[in-house]
Amino acid sequence: MNKITRKQQVWLVTSWEFMHFFKWKQEIISKLILIAFALVVMLWQHIKDDQMTVYKIAVPNHVSNLQSHGQFEFIATNKPLEELKQQLAQEDSWDALLVEAPAQQKDMQVKVSIYSKDKQSWLNELEQTLNQQYTLQYASSLGLASEQLALLNQSATFEKHYLDDTIKSESSPGQATAIAMLVILSVGIFTSFGQLFVSITGEKQQRVTEQLYACMSPQTWIDGKIFGQMLHSVKAMFTMMITAALGYAFTVVVISNKALSFSIIDWALLPWLIPFALVGVYLCTAFMAAIAAAIDDPNHSAKTSIMLLPLLPMVLAFVTMDSPSGWALSFLSFFPLTAFAAMPVKMALIDLPLWQPLLSLTITLLLCFWIRTSAGNLFKMGMSMYGKEPSLKDMMKWMLSKS
Repeated sequence: MNKITRKQQVWLVTSWEFMHFFKWKQEIISKLILIAFALVVMLWQHIKDDQMTVYKIAVPNHVSNLQSHGQFEFIATNKPLEELKQQLAQEDSWDALLVEAPAQQKDMQVKVSIYSKDKQSWLNELEQTLNQQYTLQYASSLGLASEQLALLNQSATFEKHYLDDTIKSESSPGQATAIAMLVILSVGIFTSFGQLFVSITGEKQQRVTEQLYACMSPQTWIDGKIFGQMLHSVKAMFTMMITAALGYAFTVVVISNKALSFSIIDWALLPWLIPFALVGVYLCTAFMAAIAAAIDDPNHSAKTSIMLLPLLPMVLAFVTMDSPSGWALSFLSFFPLTAFAAMPVKMALIDLPLWQPLLSLTITLLLCFWIRTSAGNLFKMGMSMYGKEPSLKDMMKWMLSKS
């Protein structure tokens, strides 16, 4: 019988670790729900584009002259108010009724009452339309032209100019893309944190890993665990992106009744986000696997909080992104422990020369090679200790050891 190679062992552990938390049935159901959600948004967009509902608003003759606008048609009538209310409640001739109480003084606002059969989402749009028309009428009574009224509403326009021409404009979608990247990366790390904690501490208490050391090395075992949990993190991040995109589409199309556009995404930045995200997830997963192996009692260990340290780079990058040219974000972009989160944020806000992201990515990769060996040493020693946890001094010693 041929001896299984080390790469095959790593893949075996990777697939086992991934399938340990991966359930085909639940995944298929969740993806079908997302597909159904997307179909609903697309159907709504199609229906909305083909037909726009026109709402008929009854307006007594004594009410100020209102012009039909968009989906609202104002129809004048001389019927008594009580008859209009009764007709609104019992028939479908009107969708709403307006009643205007004239201002007692010249400088007082006009009070407008809107009657409808029940609460509807389009009533807010009706209120905005009426407010615009009453504003124009009031400006006309004061002798103001529409251009003068526009100047009063917006007396000045402001533009920001930077002497540093590498800084992207305020209208650039880079900042929104950077924030979304930090959120999605945090989701991946939280996913890895929860599953690694359950997996490794459970195996240690059941002494499962100790028996597997007879057929493979601790480094092979930890490599498989890291890659297996990375697959889960990538799956969670991808699901998060799809869910966020569908939620954005639902908000824009169904709620706001606007055309769908993904111009808020900096598409040119995406090819850089993928390698930085993968390297960051690997680095954080390896660190958390090493710390989890040193935990003896998961219910009372103080080292559980140490596993949350990989979230610190996202927090620091978010805090310093308001000053993209400052020394803090520049330092974090090249510091090995934070570069995977800070450099994409800096790239989203500033046009950088090619060598800077390449250097940052190279530094992070070198750290990954070192943390891989250190995680193997910590995993080997931590999983073989029962009854007490190693001290931080012991853990540092194992991380710096060569075997």
